[in-house]
Amino acid sequence: MNTAKLTNYHIFITFLKLGCIGFGGPAAHLVLFHNILIKKMRWLDEAQYYQILALAQILPGPTSSQVGISIGYLKNGYLGAFCAWLGFTLPSALLMASSALFGQYIFNTLNNIFFHVIQLIVLSVVVWAFWQMLTTLCHQFWQYILLIFSAVFIYTVPMAMNQFIVIFIAALVGGFLAKEQHQKEIFLKDSEAKLTAIKNSKAYIWLFIFIMPFFCFPLFNHFSPSVLIQSVEGFYQSASLVFGGGHVILPLLHQEFVSTGLISNDKFDLGYALVQFVPGPLFSFSSYLGALLPLTSSVTLNIIIASFIIFVPSFFLVFGTLPYWSWLMRQKIIYKSLQGINAAVVGLLLCLIYQMSEKYIIQSTDIIFVIILIFLLKMKFPVWLVLLSTFFTYYFYLNHYIM
Repeated sequence: MNTAKLTNYHIFITFLKLGCIGFGGPAAHLVLFHNILIKKMRWLDEAQYYQILALAQILPGPTSSQVGISIGYLKNGYLGAFCAWLGFTLPSALLMASSALFGQYIFNTLNNIFFHVIQLIVLSVVVWAFWQMLTTLCHQFWQYILLIFSAVFIYTVPMAMNQFIVIFIAALVGGFLAKEQHQKEIFLKDSEAKLTAIKNSKAYIWLFIFIMPFFCFPLFNHFSPSVLIQSVEGFYQSASLVFGGGHVILPLLHQEFVSTGLISNDKFDLGYALVQFVPGPLFSFSSYLGALLPLTSSVTLNIIIASFIIFVPSFFLVFGTLPYWSWLMRQKIIYKSLQGINAAVVGLLLCLIYQMSEKYIIQSTDIIFVIILIFLLKMKFPVWLVLLSTFFTYYFYLNHYIM
């Protein structure tokens, strides 16, 4: 292992390169990190990397970004963590923000067919993500029951905290009903290895800071309501409830910004479709939203706020848990609760699919298009190629033969 101290500049440049080539979502990012940072550069040994990955799996938030933040933290402290995050996120954030700003000039020139096809693409991507998560995360009968309960509850109880309530209940149910699961062998490789985490006897303070916004934001909104406070709260709470994959943040952000009327449904769907084409974390979707939200009088500042706030919970969680890694990994209740949470978040996607299908499926050819697109995604062709080719094909078909 390379034990030489890295400069923050080196950390930033390395992760910037990874952010430029990191296509394919979290699974591909983690393989890329392993090949470049562990095998090639030897920043950490294999056991340390798998331990970090195991910890990131039990934390809410973007897994690949949290792994990057953890590596930067281990190599050069708090500033190293920030440089790792900034480098990995910057390319996708710039691309998404530019897409939103450029789109402002052409948005009104796009016809209804364009947005209809975009909506079907978003529906297809969510269905594919749902199927992947269902087959990966749900294996027990009670999880399927909890999944259905979560979907029905979210659909029938339109309240601001319904998703938080569902996840909380699911954690309790999982704690009681889940079977004890052994961690996957890949995470137990060299179980005697210890993370060389920065020693911090007061790391729990970061966990306290992580929790405080859940109590502070409602007070701010009560005494001094504003779009800025409402939006910051939306980004922070959404990022704090994401378990199981980046696609789960879609229904959370949709509830925060589309359901409240801050962003139109068409613009939201277009941004979510575009983020599938860019490298880096899916959470860079927030940069697109920031360019459209009236947080302040400065569009640049709005983009920076949205891009950073959605990752803030990840910083707090990594700083607050990494020094306690060995203790956390021994807590069976965490893994049991996570099985319940996983079922609930799959239920969130199921509810979203039903709601989207009600609005987006207009004719029988729409169903055929969605099925074909999901099949192509399953074939593991490049995502950008699949989405572009299917979009133009169906757009041409609708323009010339249907509408």
